[in-house]
Amino acid sequence: MKTHEKELDVKALCSRKLLDLLKNDEWESARERRKIETELITRRHYLEQMEALSGKKRVMAPSTATRH
Repeated sequence: MKTHEKELDVKALCSRKLLDLLKNDEWESARERRKIETELITRRHYLEQMEALSGKKRVMAPSTATRH
């Protein structure tokens, strides 16, 4: 179902649910789709699956995290 009473809160959803929303075209607008994609990219989960959905390769900067 594509009806939403309020704006989608992508931060409240798990990564798997966000990916499912993309795969099943369950978003209301291009803006909402970008929010989902941006959140998943930020989390760095499911990047390969997102690339397959979009048909184009995303370029990711190397991680800036340091090991302790």
